[in-house]
Amino acid sequence: MANWLSSGWVADTLELGAAMPRREGATALLQYYLTHEDTEYAYYWSITDGQLTGAGIGEAEEPDVELTISLEDARAMQQGSLDATAAFMDGRISVTGDLELLLQLLPITSSDEYVALERTLASRTDFHAIG
Repeated sequence: MANWLSSGWVADTLELGAAMPRREGATALLQYYLTHEDTEYAYYWSITDGQLTGAGIGEAEEPDVELTISLEDARAMQQGSLDATAAFMDGRISVTGDLELLLQLLPITSSDEYVALERTLASRTDFHAIG
């Protein structure tokens, strides 16, 4: 079981994300910042035509969208108890960059394939151990 936000977690994420169905035009580089008290964790995902083609710990060069969310909310989203679209609509996610592009990607997070990916990734992740 991989620690959350570790290289093992990134490898699991890439493996599962590569199997997502193609969605022509759903392409973006997303930068995530997770905040907890005075600590910030950063990771990124590169999505090409709906499939995860890159991911890493740290900061990406020239992301299309930057999302900032509390560590607790991010954990809940990753574990499937908080819907990403609902969190966004409730203002729990701060967004900078191409908002229109992000809105085009949001339907992916409610797809059956994405829900299955999140469930499988959560079963492989220790969310209480970071890095």
